[in-house]
Amino acid sequence: MTHPLDQFFAAWRKDDADAQGSAQRAALSAVLSPNCTYADPNTPAPLVGAEAVIDYVSMFSIQMPGAAARVLTVDTHHGFARATVDFINNETVLMRGQYFAELEGGTLSRLVGFTGMGDNQ
Repeated sequence: MTHPLDQFFAAWRKDDADAQGSAQRAALSAVLSPNCTYADPNTPAPLVGAEAVIDYVSMFSIQMPGAAARVLTVDTHHGFARATVDFINNETVLMRGQYFAELEGGTLSRLVGFTGMGDNQ
């Protein structure tokens, strides 16, 4: 069974905004709880609600056509998860980060992302 974090980050890749926008929205809606929160170093404040998160992911896809997020590992325990994610473009790793998630009923209720691996580089 695919982890919701794998599904969430797989949806970040969208080559054609017009043709795949609805597919991306559906994929994200399936794994995000309606009242989820999301924060990473690029959000000005935590995003609240699945629609806000979906809009944010869509913005990434539009601004970086062909770019993708690839989950390297997922660890879980007691309803929490940690994922190591590479953001890639043309098979070049642009950034590696860690995401921490809280799961609720099989969906992502809270996601917090960090740039890097905690090594301050």
